[in-house]
Amino acid sequence: MPEQIKPSRVRYIKLGAGGVWEAECLERGIMRIGFGIENAERFDQCRTGRWNDLFESFIAEGTNKGTATRFTRELRLFFEDDGSTLWITFVGERLCWGFIDDASPAPHADGDGGWRPIARGWRWSDLNGEELTKDRLSGALTKLAAYRGTSCGVDQADYIVRRINGTKTPAVERALVASLEMKKATLGLMRLLHPRDFELLVDLVFTTSGWRRVGTVGKTQKTLDLDLVLPSTGERAFVQVKSKTTSQELTDYVATLEDSPFHRMFYVFHSGEATTDDERVSVIGPESLADLVMDAGLVNWLIRKVS
Repeated sequence: MPEQIKPSRVRYIKLGAGGVWEAECLERGIMRIGFGIENAERFDQCRTGRWNDLFESFIAEGTNKGTATRFTRELRLFFEDDGSTLWITFVGERLCWGFIDDASPAPHADGDGGWRPIARGWRWSDLNGEELTKDRLSGALTKLAAYRGTSCGVDQADYIVRRINGTKTPAVERALVASLEMKKATLGLMRLLHPRDFELLVDLVFTTSGWRRVGTVGKTQKTLDLDLVLPSTGERAFVQVKSKTTSQELTDYVATLEDSPFHRMFYVFHSGEATTDDERVSVIGPESLADLVMDAGLVNWLIRKVS
């Protein structure tokens, strides 16, 4: 595992008004900032650390003292960063993070603000490789995406450092262990089901996720267990449910897609192994099905069925 990060501070930065610089910054691995430093005199004030002069330049433009102080502080943190500050930003649904390398700031070629390179470029996964998306992060952190200024400190600094390092709190570790045990138990319970009850479980998994059954459960046709439609798109699919199966058996069923009215096929089983390269077919094996059963809140139903 890569060495864990230990920043001196954590700061959020918005990459241009409305995210206008985001694509370039991610592609080039840089961080940009504005505040009029494309002006040669102002840029030199920042480069040489003449922060009082910079402050006065904002005042001379009619900026109030509070705002001039904030602008000066944000530029100072950008120019004086020695690479120990963790910078974060949100691009779409992803949290991106990085550290400035030791290259000096430079005016941007488009004449709007300045830039510094990010060491190794922006990253959006933790040190274990797990993507840092908004749905996996605390709302106390993701609210920064609505921040209207350019940059600010992060009051959830310890949390974001821990998330990037990929470490879990004891409470989360206990929950993960309990979840894994529940998944193992769910797998065992599914294999105790009578085939018709297993078909009913699969039916419940799909109907609770938005699909609507238009055919009856069971062997109403030679190769059909569930005939489904997704009301939001009109997509039609059939679900073949097998307690135990093989890849060869799956291949035989896939062949029936050619002359059918279905857009796609789900192949669901709790024992055995089956794979296919056909993009129209989604294979849902034991592990994936157990996750779906848990997500759908069907564990108690499963317990009652096998008790």
